[in-house]
Amino acid sequence: MTRTTPVVLLGATAGGKSEIALHLARLVDGEIVGADSRQIYRGLEIGTAAPSASDRAVAPHHLASFLPPDEIYSAGRYAREAAPVLEEIAGRGRVPIVVGGSGLYLRALLDGLFEGPERDPAIRAALDERLKREGLDALRADLERVDPVALASILPGDSVRVIRALEVHALTGRPISELRRERRRKGVASRRFGIRWRREPLGTRIANRIRDQLRDGFLAQAVELLESGYAPAAPGLHTLGYRELLAHLRGTMSLDEAVATIALRTRQLAKRQETWFRATGDVTWFDLESPEQFPEIARSIAATVPG
Repeated sequence: MTRTTPVVLLGATAGGKSEIALHLARLVDGEIVGADSRQIYRGLEIGTAAPSASDRAVAPHHLASFLPPDEIYSAGRYAREAAPVLEEIAGRGRVPIVVGGSGLYLRALLDGLFEGPERDPAIRAALDERLKREGLDALRADLERVDPVALASILPGDSVRVIRALEVHALTGRPISELRRERRRKGVASRRFGIRWRREPLGTRIANRIRDQLRDGFLAQAVELLESGYAPAAPGLHTLGYRELLAHLRGTMSLDEAVATIALRTRQLAKRQETWFRATGDVTWFDLESPEQFPEIARSIAATVPG
């Protein structure tokens, strides 16, 4: 590990990672690289808690608010684009600070990820049609025949991964499980630190953040998205928070129902993130009781960075 080895801050949503990263950036002369699958979209800054102008004044931020809401992005593309950003930051003699809660993005960047063939629209459309017509069990049965190893790692209701495995087999004639073993992209060495809260105070932080976002124009930003003319299937429009407010604006739920649903789904997301990150190796964890600990945690992390 050297001074410019990336520092990674991971953990559940609303845990204070971004605030700690700003403290840390001041201490180590760092630049912040996002690892958030929703903060990548422009026009969703309030609901995704993307870096603000004042945040960017403290330290440069990368890979945040750079895509239109109708562009598809992937963990593989993130890893390909984030790795050279880390190298550029290190080349300036500064410390890269990777911050986010998107587990697959972090895994792709830090541990390496299988990079398969590009999606094929025709094959994908045919599989989607079969899913509607025949159901997921039929597709799982097909995958059982061609790649039982891949099927064993896919949860019963996960149609996305089943379709991708069948698509790769159709394109290459080989099991995706076999290709993964051969083509795994090399990862990035890093110092990893995790932020953890007990469930009750984290739930309070989530509720308070939603309240503040609504005060700061969350609903108005959802109105702008609705009026922008993006197709309903645009990935950004399915971002947690925006999809509920858009449902309210379309008249299918009240504002109170939308806000309550956002809070519930955000708590559920935090729980899934915690489960994911518990399985992440080589993480030094900090257990928080109060935001007053943020500067202290930043100092503890900074102490691991050579001067």
